[in-house]
Amino acid sequence: MEKFKTKIAIVSSLTAVMILAGTASAYAAVPAASKGQATQISAGAKADKKTASPEEQVNKLFAKVQPGEVIAYYLPHKEKRQFDPISFVSKGYVFKDYDALVAKAEQMKAPSFKISETFPKNYKFKEGVIYMKTPDSSSELYKKLDKQLKAEAAKGGKEVYTMPVETGGEGDSTSLTFVKGSVEIMLSTSHSLGEVPVEGGIPVKPLAPPFVGSNEKFETIDIGGIECTYVTDSKTMSRLHWTDTNRPLNYSIMILAKDAKTDVLDFAKSIIEQKAK
Repeated sequence: MEKFKTKIAIVSSLTAVMILAGTASAYAAVPAASKGQATQISAGAKADKKTASPEEQVNKLFAKVQPGEVIAYYLPHKEKRQFDPISFVSKGYVFKDYDALVAKAEQMKAPSFKISETFPKNYKFKEGVIYMKTPDSSSELYKKLDKQLKAEAAKGGKEVYTMPVETGGEGDSTSLTFVKGSVEIMLSTSHSLGEVPVEGGIPVKPLAPPFVGSNEKFETIDIGGIECTYVTDSKTMSRLHWTDTNRPLNYSIMILAKDAKTDVLDFAKSIIEQKAK
């Protein structure tokens, strides 16, 4: 799947890092009480200029997407490829009010966090984001969209083919950002697919261990009987990942600060102990 830079307003620097790393969906800031009325984009919407590149066309289409809306798009290639997937762009909801976020997450069936008294002291809630759910590649909806978009592409005449997606307004993940002075820490949780059977009947967990770059090192840490992966890099970014297989949910904590391991582990311990009750 090709990735394109998207011109969006980043609400926090930590979220910007997550988006650049491919770990967060795009979103738009909206009032806490907004219902995110969507303005649909018709299939095969054209860019303003015929000379616009595919990247520019996707950016222009994204600019029209409203909070709560999901758009499927397809970029046909001249050369035949083994994998030729469709892609999605969407905007979720940003909240400055925690109670409003919790209510919206419940409405959207999105996983969320309960702010605990055992969270590290001096950290204050800054904002929360609910990201939209997109069709899984094994779903009938995905297959239908794939067939329709590629049928349109077979007719030719455009570089980007799009189609609005009816997802029922469900959320897939939620993140909360807390601040302590100039330090930001982000807690994220998303639905996990659990174990998926593959050819031969061998179950495989779709959540692979976090990618570790050349400047990163990682270690496995046990917190309350849960195996977590802690990753650090040379730029003082730390993140912790784990999966709650009972629900199932994926969790991640990210922070941009020196000597932040204690705070990251304290947040994780509080979340894991809270979920165990």
